[in-house]
Amino acid sequence: MEINIRQGVASDAPFATPLILSAAEPLLNAIFGHAKDKTALGYLTHAWQLGGGQYGFENHWVAEKDNQILGLVTAWHSKLGVAFDRATLDSITSYFTLDEAIAVVMRNQTVAVNLTPPSNTELMIGHLAVAESGKRQGTGRSLVNAMQAKATELQKRHIVLDVEVSNTTAIRFYQSLGFSEETINKGFIRFNRNV
Repeated sequence: MEINIRQGVASDAPFATPLILSAAEPLLNAIFGHAKDKTALGYLTHAWQLGGGQYGFENHWVAEKDNQILGLVTAWHSKLGVAFDRATLDSITSYFTLDEAIAVVMRNQTVAVNLTPPSNTELMIGHLAVAESGKRQGTGRSLVNAMQAKATELQKRHIVLDVEVSNTTAIRFYQSLGFSEETINKGFIRFNRNV
């Protein structure tokens, strides 16, 4: 059976949220893991199930084969608008206390300042992660191809993504798919590929 790409659903949380965490574990733990008795995985599960925003199921696609989730990806673009940002903030403030939420937003801003949001002509992919059971089966490639189709649907000209400079495995993977290095900014490489 071939790999199927579908929109995420709330019930995917037990499989999807550990994958999101694995895509940038040190970074996500640094942002969401400082609250007493609250972990980054706990927050990601909460946010996933709410649906909207950066970590919600509504903006993620999962790769599955034989009803088993093998990987996932998300995409950001200029048409998401204020509702997307509001949903992300709502997921933070509904999980953390007010003081914790403010600290989370501040830590997130220290990372976000080094990342450029997608332009009107770009679809930005992120959280691309593949489970051990999905590696070397074309799962990552299938997810990128699905985002290529999404970019075409949204009339975008480029797919972009940011990878930490230290993540050599991801760098080689994206290069093998025809992405080229655009810029390096404070520990992140921006990759670009024409649609």
